[in-house]
Amino acid sequence: MKMAFGVLPAALVASLLTASVAPAHHSFAMFDRSVEKVVTGTVARWQFNPPHSWLYLNVKNADGSETLWSFEGSAPPALLQRGITGSTFEPGNTVTISYCPLKDGRPGGGLGWARLANGTFVNPADGGCDGSVKAIEKWKAWLAAGYTSSTDAQKAR
Repeated sequence: MKMAFGVLPAALVASLLTASVAPAHHSFAMFDRSVEKVVTGTVARWQFNPPHSWLYLNVKNADGSETLWSFEGSAPPALLQRGITGSTFEPGNTVTISYCPLKDGRPGGGLGWARLANGTFVNPADGGCDGSVKAIEKWKAWLAAGYTSSTDAQKAR
């Protein structure tokens, strides 16, 4: 009985400490999930680390210069289940991705789907943007029509 009373306060403290951290970590409030955009760039780095992966792309600007963009993806265990590994995005390869932009206007956002250099689509999304098969199929038609923003594609309907 003494042991139960000794363990109970420790368990209570541990649960209170972790309860406040978990919801804060999984917020997607920094992304504007009301719009999806598409960008093509050259892989600068693929950071395949917990708790989230990060894809860094060099994207050409209208004036020919480049800007480094960063995109948050899912955690490695979830990515591995989808066939995405630490070598899926090789530096120097050109990829096209869908993303939900950062609300503060910085270059980057939450990853949706990615089209690799060989034309294969993969889903590195973590919930910040939609990378599902349904989203990929919708975007295949929109890309064929020349759209790079869900807002523009939906206006054209």
